[in-house]
This record gives sequence, C-alpha cells and structure tokens, in this order.
Amino acid sequence: MAFNYHDHALAMDPAAVGAAAANPSFVSGGGGGGGVAGGGPGWEREKAAIAAHPLYERLLEAHVACLRVATPVDQLPRIDAQIAARPPPMAAAAAAAAAGGAHSGGEELDLFMTHYVLLLCSFKEQLQQHVRVHAMEAVMACWELEQTLQSLTGASPGEGTGATMSDDEDNQVDSESNMFDGNEGSDGMGFGPLMLTEGERSLVERVRQELKHELKQGYRDKLVDIREEILRKRRAGKLPGDTASTLKAWWQAHSKWPYPTEEDKARLVQETGLQLKQINNWFINQRKRNWHNNPASSSSDKSKRKR
Repeated sequence: MAFNYHDHALAMDPAAVGAAAANPSFVSGGGGGGGVAGGGPGWEREKAAIAAHPLYERLLEAHVACLRVATPVDQLPRIDAQIAARPPPMAAAAAAAAAGGAHSGGEELDLFMTHYVLLLCSFKEQLQQHVRVHAMEAVMACWELEQTLQSLTGASPGEGTGATMSDDEDNQVDSESNMFDGNEGSDGMGFGPLMLTEGERSLVERVRQELKHELKQGYRDKLVDIREEILRKRRAGKLPGDTASTLKAWWQAHSKWPYPTEEDKARLVQETGLQLKQINNWFINQRKRNWHNNPASSSSDKSKRKR
C-alpha cells in the first residue's frame, strides 16, 4: 500500500507534518488509485498506521520538543494539556488495528518514521542554537545600552539597569503578555515572545556573567591608566612641603611687591629644584589667591581708578 497525504491534511496532524519533506516517495501517489483526499478512508488508514507504529511515541516527543524550544512559557501548559488529552498508546494501537492500519506500510513506513524522528531531533538542535545565538546578541545589546545610559546619565548598571528580572517582574511580564493573548487556541505559528526555559535562562545568565567579566577585564587597563593620569596631574599640581615653604618664605619677605626678578627666580630654581615654569605658575596663582590682601596691588588699583 502506498501512502498518500494531501497537503492541507498534513497540517492538521503533528504526526504527519513534514512528511513530504522527509520522504517524498512515501507521501506521493504510488499507484493504486492515485491521491487520497483529506478525510477519505485511505487517509484514515495511513494515519492509523503511523499512530500504531512503535516509533510514534518517539516521534511525538521529538515534535513536542521542537515546539517547546520557542513556545512562550505561559503557553507550555496548553501543550501538556493536549498531550494529556490524547488517547493512551494502547488505545491508539487498538484503534489502528481496527482500522486495518496496524501492519500497513512495512519497511517504507519504518524508514519514514526513522527519518522523520531524526529530522525533528536535528531541527530541535538548530532551533536551540538559534535561540542561544540571539540570546547572546540580546545580552550584548543590553550591555551596549547600559554603557550608553551610564555615559549619558551617570547611572551605574549595578543600580538596576543590568540586573536580571526578579520573580515578581517575571510574573508581571507574563501577565502583560497574557493581556495581548486573546486567542484561547494554539498560536498559528507556534512562536511568540521569546520566553526561555529554566535551562536556557541559566545559559543566558552564564553568558551574561562571562560578558561582564570580559568587559571588566577589557576596561581594567584603561581605568588604571586613567587613575594614574589623574594622580599624576594631582601630584604635578602640588609642590613638596619644603619647596612650598621656600616659596612662601620669599613671598612673606616681599609681600609689598611679590614680583621676583629674573635673578630671584634663578636663585629659587636652585634652592627648590623646580623648573622656571613651575616657579612662575606658583607666583601667578599665589598672587591671585592673595590679590585683595596685597597692599601694593590695592594701592595700584586705587591710583588707576583716580586716573
């Protein structure tokens, strides 16, 4: 007996979905009356033969495993309910025997079932890899947003921007997603908002921690360089205690006219070991700090105002 599946009938039963891609010769007309329309007795016999096959339970598990990869968490109970509502395996085998499909198909059906199970297992691995890759890309995008937010607002990622959601926040997200889910039936595509399982969430969290560690290691050297540069500038702005004392002593001795001559500067360079530019900068800053306390500068200002 050749197995013939109509295209729209394939979409109605998980056991028959993908049969045309897995084994075209199995699902194409092989003589003996041509194609079978959906709902005909030939289709029912073929369907019963698949349900009675020893690999049917494995095929169903592989099919459900593919659906679970990208099905939203709040919709997973629907899949469990559908599995629980199906007839027991023994009842399905008895129904298949009554329909005359228990021994239909032979080696051709065995080959089809084996290939289909392997196809679904491979498809599940591809789906999982797809989810992992996009999860990592999502984590990278989140870190880029965190860095941008920190540069714009100064808010630290540890203050909440990079933390994982708590259980209450998870429940809130689930409830919000349910508000937009007005259809009690299954999703036509079987896909929804990306809600990961516990194992996949742990994978995402591990990837996140690894990326966090890599980012810290990558920025550690830059942070150390910046810190050293800041300390160097601070050290450059402050003079040693004994050097500052020498300059202040000269300042106190010449407070009426605190403008050292070139000879005075040369002598101060020798006494302090500073550069001439440092000496000039110190006196400029000192005069600014003590401008109103300097009697010479005050009298000079008064004379300028009188003129």
